[in-house]
Amino acid sequence: MKRKLLNSLQVAATFIGTIVGAGFASGREIIQFFTQYHGLGTIGAIMSGIFMTWVGTKMMIYARRIHAYSFNELLTALFGRQVGNVIQALLFFIILSITGVMLAGSGAVFAEQIGWSRELGIFVTVFFAGLFLVRGVRGLLLVNVIVVPLLIGLIFFAFWTNGTGAQIFPESRHIRWFLASFNYAAFNLSTALVVLVPMAMAFKDEQVIRWGGIIGGLGLTLILVLSHLMLSGKSGIELYELPMAEMVRPFGTLLHFTFVTVIFGEILTTFVGNIFGMTRQLCSIFPALFSLRTAMCLLLVCTMIIGQFSYSSLIATLYPLNGVLCAFVFVYMCMVRLPEKHR
Repeated sequence: MKRKLLNSLQVAATFIGTIVGAGFASGREIIQFFTQYHGLGTIGAIMSGIFMTWVGTKMMIYARRIHAYSFNELLTALFGRQVGNVIQALLFFIILSITGVMLAGSGAVFAEQIGWSRELGIFVTVFFAGLFLVRGVRGLLLVNVIVVPLLIGLIFFAFWTNGTGAQIFPESRHIRWFLASFNYAAFNLSTALVVLVPMAMAFKDEQVIRWGGIIGGLGLTLILVLSHLMLSGKSGIELYELPMAEMVRPFGTLLHFTFVTVIFGEILTTFVGNIFGMTRQLCSIFPALFSLRTAMCLLLVCTMIIGQFSYSSLIATLYPLNGVLCAFVFVYMCMVRLPEKHR
C-alpha cells in the first residue's frame, strides 16, 4: 500500500512538472491565458484544470491498456494510421517549439533575475538536461520529485504573503476567456502526453496511474488558480519576462533566489521531459535512422536555435497558435472511450 502511494505521488509530480514549464512557473503563460480576463480568468483556470485532470488521466490509462511505447502509438490507436501520422508531425513540431521556449526561458532567468549572461542560462540547462536524460524514465521522475514540491510550497507562501488582487466574480460576458482556457488545456495536455505516455508504461498498476493523474491534476489546478489570483490586479507586472519572480523580490534576496532556482528547475523538468518524449517519437518512427543518442543530440541543437529568440515574444506568439491547433485533438480525446481492460 505504501509503495502504491509513493508511485502515485511520483506520477502526480511528473504530471504537474511536465505541464508546469517555463511559461507557467514564470507567470507569463498565466497572464496570457487567464489574468488578462480578471474574474472570468478565475473560472477559466478552474475549468482548464478540470479538463487537464480528466483527459490526462484518461489518456494515460488508455496508453497503458494498449501498451503504447510512445505518443505515436497512442495517436495511431485514436485516429488511425493516416490521420495519426499527420497529427504526430504537427504535435512534434509544436512540442519542439515549446522546448525551444524552455531554453529561452532559462536565458531570461539568468539575464533578468540574476544579471548573468543569457547564453550561460541556455548552456546550463542543456548540460543538466543531459545528465538527467541519460537516466531515462528514472531521471525524469527524479527531477520532478525534487522540484515540484518546492514549487507548490513557494506558490503557497507567495500567495499567503501577497494575497489576491483578482475579481472573483465575472465582470463581462465576452467569450474569449472561455476559448483561451479551453485552448490552454488543449495545448498543455496534448503536448504533455509525449511525456506522460511513456511514463505510464513504467507502472504496471492502473490504479497508480489513475490516482497519480487525479492527485497531479488537482494539485495543478490549485497552483494555477492561486498563481492567477496572485498576479491579478498587480499593476505593471505583465511588463516583466518572469512576473512570478518579481512578486517575491520584495521578500529578500534568499527567498527571491530560491524562487528563481525553482523556476529554473521547472524549466528543466519540462525541457527534460519534452526531449525524452520526442526522442522516443523519433526512434519509434525512424528506428533505422536514429539511435537514442543521435536523436537526443539533434533535438538539443534544434531547441538551442529556437531559444535564441525573446522569451516573452515566443510565448505571446506560439502559445495561442498552438492552443488552436491542438483543440481538435483535445476534443476527440474528451469523447473517445477507453479500450477494454485486459485481464
